[in-house]
Formats: sequence, structure tokens, C-alpha cells
Amino acid sequence: MLGRLLLAAAAGHASNRGHEVAQFVRARAGLLKSIVLFRTHVDDALTVRIYKTLHTSLNNAKNYDLSILYDPDALATCCAQFDEDAASIKFGLQEFETSYPHVELMVHKLSGQPGLKKSHYQQLAYAYALRGKDYEYAWCIEHDVALTGGNWLGLFEAHGEDRRDLLAWRVGWVPKYAAPHRGGSWNAGLLKGPRFDCVERGRGGRPFSTCHGGITEVAILFGAVVRYSSRFASLLDQDAAADPPSYGHSETAVPTLCNMTSWCALGNISAAWVGINDYLIDPPITGAVLDEIESFFAGRLMHPVRDTASSSSQSPCGNQAAPRQRRGGGGI
Repeated sequence: MLGRLLLAAAAGHASNRGHEVAQFVRARAGLLKSIVLFRTHVDDALTVRIYKTLHTSLNNAKNYDLSILYDPDALATCCAQFDEDAASIKFGLQEFETSYPHVELMVHKLSGQPGLKKSHYQQLAYAYALRGKDYEYAWCIEHDVALTGGNWLGLFEAHGEDRRDLLAWRVGWVPKYAAPHRGGSWNAGLLKGPRFDCVERGRGGRPFSTCHGGITEVAILFGAVVRYSSRFASLLDQDAAADPPSYGHSETAVPTLCNMTSWCALGNISAAWVGINDYLIDPPITGAVLDEIESFFAGRLMHPVRDTASSSSQSPCGNQAAPRQRRGGGGI
């Protein structure tokens, strides 16, 4: 059986869809791994603690690789402080400008100091990290996301049969001014390039697309935990590296691109794994608070979990609207 599968994979390379076919066959034969990318720009004790839960959970998992995706502009040295054998990929300003020379940098001024915030395009860090890699999926975890109990392998395997190209939190729509990010109104305005030329801003402040016929083309997600298929990550990478490039804020450009792409399916991480807070609570969950939550509320994703300052929003989130239907009648 395995021999026939491998022969089918080899034959697939002869077609235009060869790489995709070969990946599918090898995945079904159990030969293709997924990667978990832990993205960070800090190395405080709580961030290290969260990483170690990932490392412990995946230590004996044969089908998952784990790597730290770090910003060398913020972390001069990495990543022995997390684990002496930690695999790592750096993605800082130099890598950004070299890989995506036509993408306009977004300058973000922090109080009292100059700052350059690239996290609006966090999907490009993940796409860059996957260049030349042969994985089926990439789970992308922000440094201030914790899973109570630390059973990350259980979370990943619970979605192993879900073949969609993009999984995240709150895929769909939220009210116009809902926190965080005002329901996608402002970050949708950052969509740029030929891929998004037909996206307009209107209808009471909500963006909509005239590309294929309606408002449902534009989508949002919450990007603290995202899973990409390799083919979708490749599309993100190619779009941003093009001249002119197509790109935008990760929480709008990513789901909108998927929603515009005929073969790309998107949806939500199972609600069974989402914590008591869909987005965040005010104040952030510190290490001491996380200790208390873990004692009685295991197996849930929490965000933001941090002891150090961050540029992430700390506004409480109100009631959320249900995700819209995707074009063509399918749910997300």
C-alpha cells in the first residue's frame, strides 16, 4: 500500500499540481509532518514557561516539529534561554526587507521611544519561515498564548482531520466597533496591491469587495493562534514578494485572501479548546492568574497571557456577532 502511495506521489510531480498531489499522498501515508512556530520578541519567564509547555507536549510527537520564530531586532540572542536544543528561525527587519522589498513598512511609535512594528504583517514572518520547507500544516502560536494544562499535542491532533487551509479564532465578522481592532474596520483599510484592488470601504464603515460579488469576500480573524496549510502559506508568500505586492494587516488580509481563493477553505478552531475569554480580558492574564485558572479550568486557550508590556490591545471585548456565511453558501 505504501509503495503504491509513493508511486502515485512520484507521478504527481509530472503534473502542474504535482507538489500539491505529492504532499497530499505523503500526508495520507503518514510521511509528512506539520510544524509549530512559536513567534516571540521577548524572553521573560512567562514566555519561556509557555514555550516549555509546547516543547514538553511535542517532545515525543513524531509528526510535529517545533521551532522558535524570533525577532533578532528585539532579541539579540536566542534561543538557549528557552531550551538549549531549541530550533529557531530569525525574522527581523533585515529578513523582512530582503524577502519582501516592495511591502511598505508600518512604523509604530511607542511612548518615549522610536519603534517599528511589523506585526501587522505577522503572516509574512510565518510565510518566510515556511519557505523551502515541506510541511503539511503550520500551527503558528503567538508568545502570549497559553493552553491550560499544556496539552498542545491534543489540540493539534483534535484538528488533524480538518483539511481546511486556514484555521483561527473568530473567523468571520464582528460588529463595526468591537474590540480588538474595531471589528476590522481600520485594518481592512490596510489591504493593498492588485489582489485587493477591488476592495472598497463603505456601507457604514464596513469594507466590502466587488471582486466576486459582495461583502462576504472580506473576512477577519483573530490571529493569536492560526493554522496555515503549506499551499496557502505559499500563496501569502508569493503575493507579498511580487512586484507590486499584495498584502495587509494579518487579521484581515489573510482571511480575505483565503475567502477570495476558490480552493481555499477557512474556519474556526473548535470552541471546545477556546478559553473563558474569546479575545482577552482586562487586565491581561499574568503568571499568577494563569496558575489559578489552570487549577480548575484545563485544556483551554488563553490570551493574552503575559507579565511584560506589549503593544497588543488591552480593551475588553463586547458581545460578538456570529460569523457570516461564506460565498457559495458554505459556513465558516
